[in-house]
Amino acid sequence: MNDTVLQSSKEIIKSMDKCTKCGICNAYCPVSGVTNVFPGPKYTGPQTQRYRSIELLNEISPDLCNGCGICMSVCPNDVAITDIITIAKSNLNNKNKKIPLLQKMLNRPEKIGRLGNIFPIVSNFFLKNSLFRLILENFISLSSKAPLPTFSGNKLNKFIVKNVSKHNKNILYFTGCAVDNYDQNIGINTIKLMNFLGYNVDIISGLCCSLPMLSSGEWDSAIVRSKKLINLLDKRLNDTNNIIFTSTSCSLTIKKKYAAYLDFTDNKSLDISKSSYDICEYILENHYNDLINRLKPINKKIFYHGPCQLRSHGMGQPAVKLLRLIPNISLILSEADCCGIGGTFGYSKKNNNISNDISKTLLNQVVLENPDIVICDSETCRWHIEKLSNVKTLHPVDVLTKSLNL
Repeated sequence: MNDTVLQSSKEIIKSMDKCTKCGICNAYCPVSGVTNVFPGPKYTGPQTQRYRSIELLNEISPDLCNGCGICMSVCPNDVAITDIITIAKSNLNNKNKKIPLLQKMLNRPEKIGRLGNIFPIVSNFFLKNSLFRLILENFISLSSKAPLPTFSGNKLNKFIVKNVSKHNKNILYFTGCAVDNYDQNIGINTIKLMNFLGYNVDIISGLCCSLPMLSSGEWDSAIVRSKKLINLLDKRLNDTNNIIFTSTSCSLTIKKKYAAYLDFTDNKSLDISKSSYDICEYILENHYNDLINRLKPINKKIFYHGPCQLRSHGMGQPAVKLLRLIPNISLILSEADCCGIGGTFGYSKKNNNISNDISKTLLNQVVLENPDIVICDSETCRWHIEKLSNVKTLHPVDVLTKSLNL
């Protein structure tokens, strides 16, 4: 079980007192590295927070942070810089804050997914149409260059209905919006893999972890949805002790961010946090030996990019250790700190150029290495990398199931 300590928003804010203004966070910030518009995490985080604690400020700099968390990972004094900035975005703390229409739409991916999957062929046709994309850019500021995924229809639910397994162990799988509506093959492959490892997979689908709302400041709506999800997870944990996620964003939100932003530090939330695992983290801890000598060779050159959310977990790169078990695989690790998309950050017209500028380090390495496949644990990162590089991008689970011939 995870050794988890939850920090409340008060503890997050209090960490600003440990800031020595050394500037390391600014030096590593991918956003301030490509634009002068963003003053950097030091100023936007702990430095300005001292004034926020005294009076209500009318500011725009928090919304220019893409939430990557790099500043927190390099801070020598453990200042929760990204979390301080995110708390400053909250419309509960800033009563004057207005959430743009585009952001409100992006904050409800499960609703957009359900709507688009009614007629997925029609939806995908329009979203790939350059004229329609220009119309969206002009009317709701959705960048015409933003990486939009493909609606997948209903094949995941059809697979779940047909899938029958009778094992001694149960595990709960929170699919998340991306798998529910777009990357359904990841959900199918996760179920196959966990069945192979001896589990009956209990699915929770159709719900959003609310990270887009939390990251953009729409906290009044996020609280209601997050409480609903916590209560549902608590009830479903009666049949199993563990929850797995194929989205590093979803797992990070439930493990740490509900506490940091919404003060969900009660015993119920703590139990859920301790029971939550990234899929590769769980397999590495519990089934590493089960995979040794059972994985078949893959003669592919694979490029792995660990997303920002994975770094915030503080668990290293479990997918890399699992992928290295596959014979004949040629594995190259990304040297880039951030792919640039920042969740929903890069989807708006005003931020897309910043997002693409940040991605150049990663894309230059991809071009240099010329891999057959790019692997990444996070959905928006995968979509962004694939759109810019034109290289097929998959989740680690996809490669593991292929190697096992599942």
